[in-house]
Amino acid sequence: MPNKCMEIAGIGRVIFWAGGSLWIGQAIAPIQFHSHHAIQICVGLPAPVQFRANDTAAWEAHSAAVIPPDLTHAFQAPGRMVAHLFCEPESVLGRGLLARFGRARIVGVPPEEVAPHAKALRLAYDDGIADEELEDVALDVLYALSGGAPAGLVDQRVIRATTFIAARLAEPLTLEEVADSVGLSAGRFRHLFVEETGIPFRAYLLWIRLNRALELGFGGTSWTDAAHATSFADSAHLSRTARRMYGIAPSSLRHDVPLALRPMTA
Repeated sequence: MPNKCMEIAGIGRVIFWAGGSLWIGQAIAPIQFHSHHAIQICVGLPAPVQFRANDTAAWEAHSAAVIPPDLTHAFQAPGRMVAHLFCEPESVLGRGLLARFGRARIVGVPPEEVAPHAKALRLAYDDGIADEELEDVALDVLYALSGGAPAGLVDQRVIRATTFIAARLAEPLTLEEVADSVGLSAGRFRHLFVEETGIPFRAYLLWIRLNRALELGFGGTSWTDAAHATSFADSAHLSRTARRMYGIAPSSLRHDVPLALRPMTA
């Protein structure tokens, strides 16, 4: 939830790619309890970040931490530079991360292991490099922490289903339609999808639509148009969903575009 006085949760850059995203910059307000389907890796640049899994637990400080999918948590790093890397658990990198860090709890990454990655992310951000280059730096971090190899493959029918979903985010989609696209009955597909992803179909669809809407909005589309393009009722519906899954409203983030990447004006 954004700070009620400042209405700003953070200032920085947000970059999306297939299966993941990077949110990097200065944290301002604490992020209240939320949960999301992605694996999250949070890296302090370089000061520690703090997490807790419930409101009675003490804050735990880490140089970097891995938050498994669908785990409720809160975060704070007031005034500090941080990088949040999100990775879909169904992806090759996601499978490697789950094999190493598990699904049960927040796990700290050894400081000596994360230090070179924190330095690379901070230098890339400070240098104002292009999104494609910053994405490469983020993927290097995910690849290194995942162990560089998949720990198992997702059923190809689920992969085909997620591809089918991604191509139709502006349309109303039913479980029956997606099941039919991969040659399964609705009941069999429902069970298979949960087995392979750990999340019900409708929850996954909402998660994917949210990330596409955020990608559009942070890319310059109005939040109303971004909501309509991804089957949200309106921008308020989009904002409520973002608060539940990311702990913040999209409008509480200020996009910091480096001078070198800003369009030339006459």
